[in-house]
Amino acid sequence: MRDTRTWRLNPTDEMLYAAAGALGSSRVIQVLWRFPEPVSTAALEAEWHRLDRSRLSRRADGPAVPGARRRWVPANNEEPLFADRRPLTGQGAMAWIDAQVRVPLPAGSDALWRLAAAPYQGGSLLSLTVPHFRCDGLGAFEAIASRSSVSGIGRRSAGGDLGGDLADALGQAARAVTGSARWAARLLVRPPERARLAAALRGGRAPAPAGSAPRFFSSAIFDVDAALWEERARAHGGTVNSLFVEIAANLVRTAVPRERTAAVDVGVPMSLRRGAADGRANALVVVPLTLPGGARRDGGLHGTRRATKDLLRQSGAHSSTLVPEPLWHLLPARYADRLKAPGAQQTDVVASNFGQVPDAVARFAGRTADSVALRTMNVPGLVPERARLRASLCLLRTGGRMTVTATGIPDHFGDGPSLHRLVAEEFAAWGLTAHQWCGAPGTDLKEG
Repeated sequence: MRDTRTWRLNPTDEMLYAAAGALGSSRVIQVLWRFPEPVSTAALEAEWHRLDRSRLSRRADGPAVPGARRRWVPANNEEPLFADRRPLTGQGAMAWIDAQVRVPLPAGSDALWRLAAAPYQGGSLLSLTVPHFRCDGLGAFEAIASRSSVSGIGRRSAGGDLGGDLADALGQAARAVTGSARWAARLLVRPPERARLAAALRGGRAPAPAGSAPRFFSSAIFDVDAALWEERARAHGGTVNSLFVEIAANLVRTAVPRERTAAVDVGVPMSLRRGAADGRANALVVVPLTLPGGARRDGGLHGTRRATKDLLRQSGAHSSTLVPEPLWHLLPARYADRLKAPGAQQTDVVASNFGQVPDAVARFAGRTADSVALRTMNVPGLVPERARLRASLCLLRTGGRMTVTATGIPDHFGDGPSLHRLVAEEFAAWGLTAHQWCGAPGTDLKEG
């Protein structure tokens, strides 16, 4: 059944949409499939056309009424299917993956997303890249899995949506008044929040530094036995997720120069998505989990597990803005820009656990992938003077495999092989064996 509600851009969408200007780079999501059998071009073309009827193919349309939020409207993707006929071998596979995410998909253009494929070790390697402002990782999975057209995208008439825009503007104003009253009352009894708000308004946003050249992050992708991961996490008093978070923090402790006593802020994305019918582009908030700094840690996970649990329990208190979102949308740009909450780019490392890959995602173009990976990348790269982020990790489970993508700034983590060795050594310290996801077949990376 087609959902014809109009979905509006939220603050996270708007911030990601403007990231190229504010931070010098755009955030891109890349979903990767590894198939043991070849995928036909005809099957890929069918999937391309199906995705072009999904929530991935939509663009932001300005409102006709001041105060209304921009809305998502259906669009046609002008970025064609790229079916590479050259078989990928060795490190050429990782170079090909990087090449796909580097293809420009500018905000405001008709290049909405990119699907690409290449022969790989008797099967196929597939890549789907989507700008993060267009959807988050779980939103991409919903689009891939959905078999209905234009799910969660408002339809647009030739004359726009004057009535809908007027209703949205009035609704935003009403919610801003009622929500702001409750928020102001809370501020009276929360001095730290008042101080944070005052500092943001007083300091404003300094002009973005010219900065150095963007750094395209090095990458490494691994498969790890899922049962072993669970066993090692339990042995250290933790969970799958707390072990993942501690691994991410250890990479910063090991490779990123910093004051010895400085804490490590791990960005933990929390999904706010309410099922498949939720047509929001980004339904998540990234909250910082503060962990001890110093030397790498490989003892008990009890503290990390407890801190993560406490953080997730408080998810309702977090927002991507420092004021109620309806009020934020109505503010002049100079104030709205000051009142953004620090997001993923202002943490040391992001650890995104996407859980089990849905069967409808692993099954694509008539084949079932033996592994699915996902990574988020800054394109053309991160400008270190404009963002604090130095590494990003994503975790997925496909069948009996945990797949981990690790990306890191080359200034600290070196090139791809260097990052590969560093992450493999971290896995080995926890008793895990990392299997190379692409490159030399059957490569196991162990300590020593």
